[in-house]
Amino acid sequence: MQLYLVEKFDTGPDGLKSMQAFINEKAAEGYALVQAVPRNTYHWVLFFKREAEASA
Repeated sequence: MQLYLVEKFDTGPDGLKSMQAFINEKAAEGYALVQAVPRNTYHWVLFFKREAEASA
């Protein structure tokens, strides 16, 4: 797995509830959210880091 992961995310009309579900999926894969950057109304860029390195 990569040390860092950058994902574009569109929350759509479901709002942040769908983003939280996506973040939970990535956590299950071993990634911790580092930063969420809003781009416009529904679009975000999410930055993840491998959990082992994130806690170091």
